[in-house]
Amino acid sequence: MNFFGLSFPAGRFFGISVRIHVTLLLVLLVWLPEFKKDFVMGLCLISALYLSILLHEFGHALAARWCDGEATQIILWPLGGLAFCRPAFHPTAHLITSAAGPFVSLCLFVFFGVVAMLPVDLDHYVKNTVENLVMFNGVLLVFNMIPAFPMDGGRILRDVLWYFMGVRRATNVAVTLSKLLAGSVLVLGLLKGLGGVWTVFGITLSVGQLMLLAFFIFMQSSTEQLALKWEGPPQYFSIRERWKRGPNAPRPVSPSMVIEYVSYHRCNACGRTEHDSPGLKFYVANDGFEYCEEHRPSA
Repeated sequence: MNFFGLSFPAGRFFGISVRIHVTLLLVLLVWLPEFKKDFVMGLCLISALYLSILLHEFGHALAARWCDGEATQIILWPLGGLAFCRPAFHPTAHLITSAAGPFVSLCLFVFFGVVAMLPVDLDHYVKNTVENLVMFNGVLLVFNMIPAFPMDGGRILRDVLWYFMGVRRATNVAVTLSKLLAGSVLVLGLLKGLGGVWTVFGITLSVGQLMLLAFFIFMQSSTEQLALKWEGPPQYFSIRERWKRGPNAPRPVSPSMVIEYVSYHRCNACGRTEHDSPGLKFYVANDGFEYCEEHRPSA
């Protein structure tokens, strides 16, 4: 069963469905009893946290759609949010999409920071919620700018490097850096001991939590390299041309472009197609996938 299939719909906004994973409800059942003295305040804080995460993910999704891509779904789960979006396969389109989420968090941080400093008397619940919205969005911004996959900072690093060394080398560099960072955290955690704690950006985390995060980074980094196999050649994208078309205009596609880039064969190991090398032969292996002559599995 698909892990992310264990979710239920929570609404549809701007043509994007929002779903809540069942594990998030289990986490909420653990969190809410901690606010026995003020249940309403606890509900306000949790709602403010996930509203910030949801707006952050909508930043990614709407940016991907503006960048001639698609965004169909957002899932809220215990580790935050996931926006299933795919912009045009171009460094500028990917960079805009990656940076849009942190930009939304920055705007929310500034906005609620100004509201918190206004010389007006606010209701107790409103005042505390606003102050926590400032903290939530500040932490969300800083955390997501860590230069490691799957955080936005890792994607932004890859997208910037893409301009200078191509998408595959850029992804390999960003993935290597992510794994080195995850490995460093694991080593520091072992030296500190599982009973220790770390204070990061004013947030106290147990070593066990940090090591779990490092393991998550290490595992998710590898999926970025696998995802490249499903991408075709880089697409054309221009901010100026996109701006001139207007907000809802579809990307023009000429028939010659479609015919040129259609691939009927793709190596499951290296991702090469018949367009990459004239005369390249492909074989179907026992696993049902196609392989080029160089990566053909032995019998």
